[in-house]
Amino acid sequence: MARLSQRAMNNVVILAMLVMIALFNLDKFASTPDAPSSRSLLPSDAYVLKIEQDGHKLERNGQTWRQVSGRAALPVTPQAQYAAWQQAALVPTPLPDSALSQVEPIITVVWLAGYSQGIVFAFYPSSHPTTVKLDGQWYALENAELRTLLPWLSFADQ
Repeated sequence: MARLSQRAMNNVVILAMLVMIALFNLDKFASTPDAPSSRSLLPSDAYVLKIEQDGHKLERNGQTWRQVSGRAALPVTPQAQYAAWQQAALVPTPLPDSALSQVEPIITVVWLAGYSQGIVFAFYPSSHPTTVKLDGQWYALENAELRTLLPWLSFADQ
């Protein structure tokens, strides 16, 4: 039986350690799954207090919702409006064209319980689907229409 020299045995130990490190980190070497294709407009576990946009708001009133707006009658009930916010999704989209930067966005703030700052959405309704900027990232709005999310807006002038 052949005996290994001390140098050869050290090389075997080093090689075995490298193989073990590779096995323990195999999941990092494998291809990572793509980023989620979409995300919900509102965090699923968040307790929403109110949604504000330019003096109009949808706010929690006990266990129900109420709309505060200067408009007399809104085409969407408060519960339907909040349900639309819950069902809406954001799909990552490439940077929009420069024409969109000339359009004034509709800034909307969602206030969550336990957070000192609200989530700020910039909606660009001039594109189809509606483009949304959130935390410096661009998204396309899906599963909801801006008319339902913000029923107090007059879309005839946009």
